[in-house]
Amino acid sequence: MAEPVLDIMVPTHNHLELTITCLAAIYAHTRSPFHLIITDSSTDLTPLYLNQFCKEKDNVTFIHNPAGFKTGNAFFNRALVECKSEFMAMVMNSVRVEPNWDIPALQLFGMDSKIGLVGFKSLLPDGTIESAFIKMSKWLPCDVGRGEPGHRYSLMHEVDVVQWAFSMGRKAALVGNLDENIFHGHVGWDDIDNSFVLKSKGWKIFYCGASAGYHQPRASRGDNGVEAAHKNRENGITFYKRWGFYEEWLKQNGADGNVHSPPKPEKAAQ
Repeated sequence: MAEPVLDIMVPTHNHLELTITCLAAIYAHTRSPFHLIITDSSTDLTPLYLNQFCKEKDNVTFIHNPAGFKTGNAFFNRALVECKSEFMAMVMNSVRVEPNWDIPALQLFGMDSKIGLVGFKSLLPDGTIESAFIKMSKWLPCDVGRGEPGHRYSLMHEVDVVQWAFSMGRKAALVGNLDENIFHGHVGWDDIDNSFVLKSKGWKIFYCGASAGYHQPRASRGDNGVEAAHKNRENGITFYKRWGFYEEWLKQNGADGNVHSPPKPEKAAQ
């Protein structure tokens, strides 16, 4: 095994077919010597497959936790313990990386020691953009580029927020900054919060449009039912209060959390 210049963490929870495709793409399309870290909480045949996979590869650390990881940050923090290099990429098992995806990001990190996180272009299965980066529109996080042709948004520039489903972080920026206790479950907001935390600590966040991968959104996150919606709302409110968006959110949603029409101009002026 060559000395890794990059760690790649892949969190898995069932959906073995996604994991097989994800790992095949990583080994086919990653140019840098890497160490693979798999953090798994599966209850299907995934652990059996991955145990055999580890016997066939010399650069894998496999962590199976049948009790599960309560949040996305728990996955990340466990992987950071095993990180052998200066950088760790986060590649969900629902992502299929494109060729040479790792090189532009590593070049960016080499240009500025204060870059703590680089986000990549996530494409939907039909080839359109799922998310280039995320921009806050008042209190609402919006995926820039959503639905546009996949060749767009191919530049590199500094941003405030990126998706963590497909990204790369500097280990020094990540360790100690990923809180596992403020959000409920795997229903969003922790990656957006993480970006805000890194910015508040003085780290820069960049978007790298030269790197791309195909993502199947919510493929392994789980239930989209009432309980998940309730947790997502609670997580959103936690985020708004934490970063000063809560008053603006209340103006548009009301105390009951239901979207309301904007106030009429004469009432707003009173």
